[in-house]
Amino acid sequence: MIVGGRRRALWFAFFWIAVGVGSYVLGVQLELGQRAEDTVLDAAEFTTSPPPPLNLVSIPSVAIALGAVALIALFAHGIRRAIVVAVVPVLAIVSSQLLKQVWLTRPQLFDLDVPNTFPSGHMTVFTVVTAALVWAVPSAIRGFVTVAGAVLLSAVGWQLLAYGWHRPSDVLGGIALGTAAFALACLIRPVSSRGSVVLGRTLAVGLVLVGWIMVGAALVLGAVAAWNGNPATLLSAGQFGCIGAATLASRTLLLLSAPRS
Repeated sequence: MIVGGRRRALWFAFFWIAVGVGSYVLGVQLELGQRAEDTVLDAAEFTTSPPPPLNLVSIPSVAIALGAVALIALFAHGIRRAIVVAVVPVLAIVSSQLLKQVWLTRPQLFDLDVPNTFPSGHMTVFTVVTAALVWAVPSAIRGFVTVAGAVLLSAVGWQLLAYGWHRPSDVLGGIALGTAAFALACLIRPVSSRGSVVLGRTLAVGLVLVGWIMVGAALVLGAVAAWNGNPATLLSAGQFGCIGAATLASRTLLLLSAPRS
């Protein structure tokens, strides 16, 4: 069971690291990607006062959320799980800020001078808090919490693009970073589970189907946008892609949170 858990964690770690690296290369390092993402920004309606859940992020709110999740994990699974769901999110959030502000750059490939915004700090925060909650709750309700988490992450990704706070690559990078962090934690020490996840397999299948359908829709919309040059269509393509990634990430977190049955 431990070997199988590590094998699964290794696969998911590679997959999400590849998503993150690919998003950075295609969206940040290539001129075509930069131009496409700036078109998405132009199509957005920027606001500094977005509705929930996007406006809920602050240092105190994140600290309170992680503290509450750690307490849930402590009572449901014990001290080791509580430490994991408290420490891994903090490391991922710090890493996202270091990547964005120190380690990564956004080259000026055409006449547009902007700072690096990859990966999205907001998306990283929501991803790791959702992941921590999925791992913290009792197994009986974990599947339903995962579905709720997928809806939450999809809404945040949609908002980040709709309100012009981030580019698609930034959002994908945040999702990838948060999910990969938990995959790496599981690779170091696979988690054990008390009880089985209700409808776990059914929900996992549903999430993967919805995820890849959304990714397919994003590709179709992207092709349509390339043909007709409509910025709004390209914005929709990015949003559908982020929903697909959020749904697939939620499935990953569900599968990593319990040993293979």
